[in-house]
Amino acid sequence: MNTFVGPFRLMMKELGPTFYINALITFVLFIFFTILGFSNADSGTFMLFGPLFIIFLLYPFINFRGYRYILSLGGTRKQFVLAFYLAAFIYSVSGVLLLNLFYYISTHMSEKNSVNFIHLANFVNDSNWFVNLWVDFSWIVFVFGLGMIAKTILFNYGTLVSLTITTVLLIISVIVFVFGDISWLLDLIFNQHLLFVNVMLGVSVLFLSFSYILMRNAPLEKGNRLNIKTKS
Repeated sequence: MNTFVGPFRLMMKELGPTFYINALITFVLFIFFTILGFSNADSGTFMLFGPLFIIFLLYPFINFRGYRYILSLGGTRKQFVLAFYLAAFIYSVSGVLLLNLFYYISTHMSEKNSVNFIHLANFVNDSNWFVNLWVDFSWIVFVFGLGMIAKTILFNYGTLVSLTITTVLLIISVIVFVFGDISWLLDLIFNQHLLFVNVMLGVSVLFLSFSYILMRNAPLEKGNRLNIKTKS
C-alpha cells in the first residue's frame, strides 16, 4: 500500500456503514416527524441533525482501527490521517446536503404540515441557502475535530493523561461558568452565530492540525508515546 488510493478507499469503507445507518435514521425521523405534522396541528419543533452530528463526534473513536490496517498493509501514518480527513470531509459534505434537502422539502410542503425543524442557521440574521450549508458544515467539522483531538491524545498518551487533561479543562470550565462573565459568549452564540461558527471552524482546524502532528510519529499501540520518549 504505497499509494494514497489504498488508505483512502479503506477509510471510505470504514466510515461508510455508520454514515449510511445514521443517514437512514435521519430519514426515518424526517418521515416520522412529517407524518406527525400532517396528523397533528400542534406538533411542534424538532431536531433533525442530532444523529449525523453525533456520529461525526464518534467517528475517531469508532474508526481508528483503520490505523492498524493501513500500517499492516504497508501504509504510513500520514496516509492514515490524510485518508481519514478526506473521507470524513466527503461524508460531512454528504451529510450537510442530506440535512438541507430535508429542510428544503419540509419548508415547501403543504401548509397543513405544522412541523418545524430546528436549523442552527436560524440564529443567523438574513441567512440564505449558502449560510445554511456553511453553518451545518462548520458544526460537523467542529464535532469531528473535537472527537479527533480527544482520540489522538487518548491514543498517544493513554487513559491517565487524557483523564487528567479532561478533569483540568472541566474544572476550568466550571470556574469560568460560575465565577466569570460569559455574557459575551452567549451574545456571540445567539446574536453573532455566523461569527461563532467561523471561530469554531478555525478551532477545529487547529484541532485537526495538532492531531496530524501527533499522529505523524504516533506509537503502534495506545499510550506508548510517553514510553518512547522515556526510552529515548
